[in-house]
Amino acid sequence: LVKDFQEQTAWDLVKDEKSEMTDIPKSNVLMYYTEDGTKVAIRPSGTEPKIKFYFSVKSNISSESEYAGQVEKLNHKIEQIKKDLSLN
Repeated sequence: LVKDFQEQTAWDLVKDEKSEMTDIPKSNVLMYYTEDGTKVAIRPSGTEPKIKFYFSVKSNISSESEYAGQVEKLNHKIEQIKKDLSLN
């Protein structure tokens, strides 16, 4: 799923369907959602000539002892996304 907050549209890439998002304010942001819940937001900087990327990843854990290992896996996932986008 891709949400374009400037155009106020959501595009389901799997179904190739677009829908309007009229319940949100316009903003110069693109948000990409993946099947596993990962989100990548992209927007221009307000003060510099560059593009900013924001990553959101998630994981379910059943106990506190899993926390450190999952954080490491999620950080690795973010680094892999950055590599795939040639951001490193």
